[in-house]
Amino acid sequence: MAFATNNDLVDLVRGIFDHCVEVWTTQLLSAQGDVERKIQAEWYNNRYYSGDWDPTLLTETQWTRATCYRALSVYILTQLTQWRVDGDSFQEQIDFYQEKFAEEMSDQFAIGIQYDSNEDGAIDSGEEFTRPDTRLWR
Repeated sequence: MAFATNNDLVDLVRGIFDHCVEVWTTQLLSAQGDVERKIQAEWYNNRYYSGDWDPTLLTETQWTRATCYRALSVYILTQLTQWRVDGDSFQEQIDFYQEKFAEEMSDQFAIGIQYDSNEDGAIDSGEEFTRPDTRLWR
């Protein structure tokens, strides 16, 4: 189960393969691991499930953009930049995609995490978990 593919990267950055690299699959898988760890740490471990964490029960498409943003900011663009003191376009893109990753993760947590806890292959209304609202409104 892959959250994102090379085609998903092309949808975000058309010229991502113009840099003498044919595939970014390894980087996407590393980014997926980061996304899964973040979900486990910030959501799953804070819920009181009796079962073990199983990232295959997440809805892959919910995390496609976050995975691409993470791959770009941490694994792909860091390989392409020259790390010059005065910066380059890749360093600017790293900052941009780091912000996009944080926004996307926050949005998905707010919308509700889809987790097939009963493992029936479908997400029911009881399997979409939102972050509890702990803010007091006056």
